[in-house]
Amino acid sequence: MKASHAFAMLLLAATVAGCARREAAEDETADTAQAPSATAAAADPIDLPPPEITPVTVEITLSPAAEAQMKATSEAIAIEVTYGGDPNAQAGDNVNEFGLVELGKVKRELKGAGTVLLTEDVIDKSKLAQTVGQPQIMINTLSAKKGSAENILNCPFYWDTLNTAGKAPVKIACKLRSES
Repeated sequence: MKASHAFAMLLLAATVAGCARREAAEDETADTAQAPSATAAAADPIDLPPPEITPVTVEITLSPAAEAQMKATSEAIAIEVTYGGDPNAQAGDNVNEFGLVELGKVKRELKGAGTVLLTEDVIDKSKLAQTVGQPQIMINTLSAKKGSAENILNCPFYWDTLNTAGKAPVKIACKLRSES
C-alpha cells in the first residue's frame, strides 16, 4: 500500500471515530442538561431585517452592431421584470417556475438603448407575508420581436435582491445574438 493511500485511510478512520465520540458526548450532555427541544428552537423566529421595497433604475446599452440592426429593422427592446420572494411555511404551493412567491410582473419597452425606472407600485405587498428574506428582482431583456419573429439580442439575465438592485443603476449590456 502506498504511503499516501495509508495516510488517507488513517485520516478517514480518525474522522469517523471523532464523529462517533462527538455524538456520544452530545447525547450525554442532552440527558443531563435542560436544553430546549429542537422543535421549540425551530419555532423561534429569526430576526431578519424587514423587506426593502425600492424603485430600480435599469440602463440598457447596445453594441454598435446591435444598435444599427435595431434601427434598420425598427426593432424595440423588451424588458420583462418579475419580482419574487423566497417562500416561507405560509406560502404553501404558491410558487412560480423559479421556486419563488411571485410578487408582481411588469413589461417595459424601449425604442433603443436607454434608461427605465421600475417603480415599486407593481409589487403585491400583501404577499410579502408569504416570504422570508429580501424580495428579489429578475430582469430579462430581449428584442420586442416587432421587426423580426426571433429575438435578435443577447442580453445577460439579471437576478438580485431588490434592495441591492435599487442602490445603483442596473447595467445591462446587449449585443446581437450573432456577435461572439
